[in-house]
Amino acid sequence: MAVGKGVATVALLLVVSSILGLSGLSKSKLSKSSLITSDISRSSRFVSLQSSGRLGMRYGKHQCSRRRLVRRSVFGDGGDDEPQDPDESLPDLLKQLMKKAADGKLPGDTQITFMDADKFAHLQDLKRKRQKKEEAVEKEREGRTSEALERIKNFDYRPKEIRDYLDRFVIKQSDAKKVLSIAICDHYNHVRRILEDPASARRDYTKPNVLLLGPTGVGKTYLMRNIAEFIGVPFVKADATKFSETGIVGRDAEDLVRDLVDKANGDKQLAEIGIIYIDEVDKIANPPKNDVTTTSGSTFNTRGVQNNLLKLMEDTEVSLQNPMAPQSLKSLLEQGGKEDKAVRTKNILFIFSGAFNGLNEKLKKEHGQEDMISSMFPHFGSRYDDDDEEEERPKRRSYLDKATTRDFIEAGMEPEFIGRVPVRCALQALLAEDLLHIMTSSEGSVLRQLEEDFKGYGIDLKFTDEALQEVAERSEAEQTGARGIVTVLENTLREFKFELPSLPFKEFTVDNQTVVDPKWMLGKMIESVNQTEVRVNDLVSFAEQFGRQHDPVQIVFSPEATVYLANLCVEKDWQMRSYCTHIFKGLPETLKRIYLETGQDLFVITREMAENPQEEMTVWLTLLDRSFEAERVDLTII
Repeated sequence: MAVGKGVATVALLLVVSSILGLSGLSKSKLSKSSLITSDISRSSRFVSLQSSGRLGMRYGKHQCSRRRLVRRSVFGDGGDDEPQDPDESLPDLLKQLMKKAADGKLPGDTQITFMDADKFAHLQDLKRKRQKKEEAVEKEREGRTSEALERIKNFDYRPKEIRDYLDRFVIKQSDAKKVLSIAICDHYNHVRRILEDPASARRDYTKPNVLLLGPTGVGKTYLMRNIAEFIGVPFVKADATKFSETGIVGRDAEDLVRDLVDKANGDKQLAEIGIIYIDEVDKIANPPKNDVTTTSGSTFNTRGVQNNLLKLMEDTEVSLQNPMAPQSLKSLLEQGGKEDKAVRTKNILFIFSGAFNGLNEKLKKEHGQEDMISSMFPHFGSRYDDDDEEEERPKRRSYLDKATTRDFIEAGMEPEFIGRVPVRCALQALLAEDLLHIMTSSEGSVLRQLEEDFKGYGIDLKFTDEALQEVAERSEAEQTGARGIVTVLENTLREFKFELPSLPFKEFTVDNQTVVDPKWMLGKMIESVNQTEVRVNDLVSFAEQFGRQHDPVQIVFSPEATVYLANLCVEKDWQMRSYCTHIFKGLPETLKRIYLETGQDLFVITREMAENPQEEMTVWLTLLDRSFEAERVDLTII
């Protein structure tokens, strides 16, 4: 090992393992190691010994003591009390261990590794920085957790305040907003009292678990996400069909609680007051027979899944580790019977939702006469929202608001299960006018996202009123609620998103004709563009970007090169910037070298360079080499 000027620093790591049961070092290894050790010991500041297992020891300058755990000792020269003999920087016992290892007298395998002490110190420094970073992350997490708990301790929202907040994001569904606002206020006022006075938790309390009824896309999930975000509690959503009774084939229902802990950044106390939302609960309703076959072809016991969810709704404890997971089984064995942390579900609020299409059809037959009367006398016995004035609403009216507990039991829900969900509310299907209102008024409107998407390419996106009306009507025909808006807009704008970023349009107005026939409108826009001009502008943009990336080196294209590249890209339907990036990939290094040796910083890309870039770059470098000692060579015509 070469020793630089001054004193070189080296760390010697000796790892003694008694677990593998391998043979010791050979004598040849000892001889080589002894020479290296001798060289290093005379020039090293630090020597580090690390050992593990039952042979683990901690070495000082003149002493050693047996340790069962891994220990590390670093010692060096430079002090007045250091031994004069450089070899004494290694303890005698270390030398004995090395000799025994070479003779095969030590159990297991002995390895000697030499490490530069600076590198060793660097690794230690990285370890300390990592620990500090982890501590900072943990401190930040605790801060967020404390802030969230403090918000619940100060919970003083009124139902109308929560309703007003939801109005910003969800259109219509006034009954659902009212029901959820009341349930949330009731529950978190109770949680606040428990946090203030833990003794009050012993009192009987019936949680206002909620069942939201209605078709897909009417805002059930969106309502719950916004509520959880507003009050600041962890929130998880799951599909009821993903669970099995045992958790061996599907997920275990208790995994929901563990997911809630993850959402709470590992804070158990915060997770215990979170919200669990389970969709498609109607899919786990018991059919005439216990076993039901899902669309994937697998079977599961729906009654068992309902019972597992029922346990969670009650006051139960869930282990933070899934006992069925292989890693958890290993951890349990290693813990040796230690008590595992558990989460109580007593104050976790459960929200369920489902379409219950079969039940809706049954109720429609039973209450169909009421709609006939309502159509003849619109204001007689109406049970629609106060602001529902659309005459066509009865066409897609949901009858689930008439469902009773007996109806749910007959539909396959366990009596104990449905009894633990006392708050129920039906959401109505969204009509075209509702979808139009969502696009124009909701803070979460997909139109805002589309505008940002096009703005990323420097294009100002606008919609006419007629276009939005057409989108709303087509979205209603999808019969997927608000999700239909995304489907219609995606089908309408997909090709525009692909083509327009490469065209010189700074504004794009979507009108009714664009929604009706997007391909025709796009073709008309493309025909109006001079493609050669587009490619020329892109070439100028490429040169400007090249200059910014490789400053001070700058490039310009000669007129002949510009015409050649523009015509080529139009003919082949290539994008100018991507093509130039490909053919000129070696240009930055070439021009950088010329700049460093000649000082020339402006270069003209000729047609010859555009046609054969690799050959021309070789020519330029050859000319540079030939004239290196001569007068500066001008490689371009400017």
